[in-house]
Amino acid sequence: MSKALPIGTLLRPQSTTREQLRHLRAAGLETCQIARIGEEFLSGDGGRRRTWQYLGLLAEHGLTPVSLFVSFPSLDFAKGLVTEKSRASRMLLACRQMNWARRLGITYITCHVGDISQATGEMYEQLIHDFQQLLCFAEENGQYWLFETGPEPVASLKKTFADIGSPNLGLNFDPANLLIYDRDDPQVMVDELGDRVKVVHCKDAVRPTEPGKMGRETVLGQGGTAFASILTTLMQRGFRGPLVIERELPPGPEQQKDVAEAIGFLKQLRKPFLEKP
Repeated sequence: MSKALPIGTLLRPQSTTREQLRHLRAAGLETCQIARIGEEFLSGDGGRRRTWQYLGLLAEHGLTPVSLFVSFPSLDFAKGLVTEKSRASRMLLACRQMNWARRLGITYITCHVGDISQATGEMYEQLIHDFQQLLCFAEENGQYWLFETGPEPVASLKKTFADIGSPNLGLNFDPANLLIYDRDDPQVMVDELGDRVKVVHCKDAVRPTEPGKMGRETVLGQGGTAFASILTTLMQRGFRGPLVIERELPPGPEQQKDVAEAIGFLKQLRKPFLEKP
């Protein structure tokens, strides 16, 4: 696996198969981001056994996870950790997943935290305080807590980062989500918060065609994100983190084909930044 700009994809243990991993490795996959680690992996001897069985399956195919995507039951991506009623229990569950990841040497923790712009006044102040505590936990674990980009406006996100004030706070930059939620142009995110990007979700999309609707994901390089341009800009500015392909299709031949083609696409984009001068 390349130390710089390793190419991976998002894997869910519940749907990972040997056939899938053989195909991905043959296509050149180098790492992965794991998602949906629930109680069956977190609790007791059974959880430890399932964890090591899954890691063994990945190791058979030369894969070591580099990132964990924190998930919660019945998660509304637009609300995430913003909703006060569920925040305490979700943050505790997040900490348990972070400890699980720390034991595996995983540094990058990603989460859909929700649309921070929904919170105002005392609600916003409490949200910032809660995130500061969560970031203290991340710092003590030697991990980065990464906001998955999506429903949050860039200006709101930039203010939140400044108010939390942690060096271990960063972005899992998903340019496609900005279009799917019909938010800012991905280039604006790069210009304003590019120095905070630690992981890139390699995904493409087009904006919605009707007000109030969601945009649509596309094959990487065929949407409206100008993906090649924005990734090149990030790499020119020094980004050398994981490139995680996310293709939100059911597991099967079409998804495997799209991921394999994305691996080749990304290898060409990163090549000038791996070659020795």
